[in-house]
Amino acid sequence: MPHTHTSRSLKRLYEPDAYHAPALPKSFWAESVGPLPACQTLPDGGNITAEIAVIGAGYTGLSAALKLAQAGRSVVVLDAGRPGWGASGRNGGFCCLGGSMLSFHALAKRFGEDASRQFARHQMAAIDLAAQRIDAWGADVDRHSVGEMVLAHKESRIKDLHEEARELKYFAGIETTFHNKESLTDMGLRVYGVAGGLHVKAGFGLHPYKYIAALHKACLAAGVQIFEQAEIGAITEDATGVTLHHPQCKITAQQAIIATNGYSAENMPQWLAGRLLPVISGILVTRPLTDGELAEQGWQSDMMAYDTRILLHYFRKLPDGRFMFGGRGGLSASPEGQIKARKALVKEFHSMFPAWQKVDITHHWNGLVCLSQSRRPFVGRVDGYQRLWASLGYHGNGVALASYAGEMLADLMTGKISQSDIGPVMSIPPQKIPLPGLRRQYRWLAYAAYGFQDAFL
Repeated sequence: MPHTHTSRSLKRLYEPDAYHAPALPKSFWAESVGPLPACQTLPDGGNITAEIAVIGAGYTGLSAALKLAQAGRSVVVLDAGRPGWGASGRNGGFCCLGGSMLSFHALAKRFGEDASRQFARHQMAAIDLAAQRIDAWGADVDRHSVGEMVLAHKESRIKDLHEEARELKYFAGIETTFHNKESLTDMGLRVYGVAGGLHVKAGFGLHPYKYIAALHKACLAAGVQIFEQAEIGAITEDATGVTLHHPQCKITAQQAIIATNGYSAENMPQWLAGRLLPVISGILVTRPLTDGELAEQGWQSDMMAYDTRILLHYFRKLPDGRFMFGGRGGLSASPEGQIKARKALVKEFHSMFPAWQKVDITHHWNGLVCLSQSRRPFVGRVDGYQRLWASLGYHGNGVALASYAGEMLADLMTGKISQSDIGPVMSIPPQKIPLPGLRRQYRWLAYAAYGFQDAFL
């Protein structure tokens, strides 16, 4: 029997503004680069055939498409907006470790130490892949920062930094250096309220839209067909292939990939329903700061940093002297919700960097971070399908890992690697979240609890 999804309306968790695809977000990244070269639009009344169809033109989808094209497959990529419209063009540009909300120790307790170390190797390989691409393409992506600084936002979190240092050494072989408050100030990393920091010597910062532009260019050069404003509304699978349905045409392929991450529809395919919890993350960017303003605050380093709050903040000085500051916590994607989230984010920024309270903020935007029920990424075949695959759930650290996971998925589909090469941490799919229809409601309660923990525990 054919396996069919025929819903005419895509079901999503947030208000329509979160998924408004016709225009790029009003981010500093998009504004400073400009739109990528225009892609094709789907023909009206036509049919398109390829060996592989990819839904989503972000880091995951384009990385998978590039690897598949290099392996000799014909590939079409379809995006509801434009390449980089989603999280790949909205994120903070931290090319770093991460991908799971679980520590290496927690993963080892569930899957064993070998599996946890395998996941650590994947994370390091993901950073290396991004660096190798940038070098091979000669791409100017504003690369900077040697590793990242994890900042204890209060004295009681210092012990957590030391535990993280032990885990990174034991499971990943990554070197770290602890710095006290005075040492951070000497390094030009002074933040109000911070008690200490751990320099994790892995990863670097980049301009995320310049990186997606370079990946986009490489895909076109490899013969990948990319279609924009091409939202797919239904998937049909039968014994011979997969058909993706768009109001204007049908796309037929031997296999297909879901690479929509936090922007996935709940029913595209139905398997996704209730397994993901996209959360809103906001970013603001200031005008370029003068040397005097940087000195007044005491932040002169270009090292990327984040703090130990559960509702974390992440920030870095950009190469042109602007300062980028991001954080979790928005609850609504409506225009009113975005205004409220901006006010909250500005307040947090000013509390941590009080010397910059009168500095103009030139840009603010939001995006969706993809969390999963398992708190782990997933790379593999979609349950119930034979020809449909997915890679998603990077938990806010997708610059490196999404790029790498896309390539891994391509290799899995072509038989170059097996699930054991990916490992259980990333190949076991998430289950459904309990009471999925109440996700936004109990996220509000969770945020209240997390805020209390961050402030008082």
